[in-house]
Amino acid sequence: MEIPIRVNRDFAAKYPDASASATECAMNLARTGDLVLGRVAAALQPFDVSPAGGLVLGILKDAGQPCPPNYISDRLIVSRATVTGVLDTLVKRGLVRREPHPTDRRMVLVHLTNAGSRMADRVRRTVHGAEAEWMGPLSEHERAQLTELLGKLQRHLA
Repeated sequence: MEIPIRVNRDFAAKYPDASASATECAMNLARTGDLVLGRVAAALQPFDVSPAGGLVLGILKDAGQPCPPNYISDRLIVSRATVTGVLDTLVKRGLVRREPHPTDRRMVLVHLTNAGSRMADRVRRTVHGAEAEWMGPLSEHERAQLTELLGKLQRHLA
């Protein structure tokens, strides 16, 4: 595996209107995202929780109150159908429960159970502990720079 990914020498000739550096950045960003997601999945494997499941537990823990599924999907940046599948799994495991909304019969609220709250804490401790190792090659200054650059790109793409 070539690290970092580089375009072929003939890239400019083949794609005169393209930017080799932009392509390299996009490809390396995608690969890095895949690598980080793989590390998160591996860290969560002992808990039998997917990365999306871990995020849902964290969202509910941070909210401190029951939330509608659309609140969760907005924060995960995934479809409501995807959230439904994740919630189904978490409900089966007893980590969350769905209950009717008290004033709107069309809605449900997702509650974090006591077991879900404990799992959210365990998942976060594990992932946050691993993040320091993953980012180990970068100095604090480089991490701050990377965060700023990623934020700049995210604002542009949003």
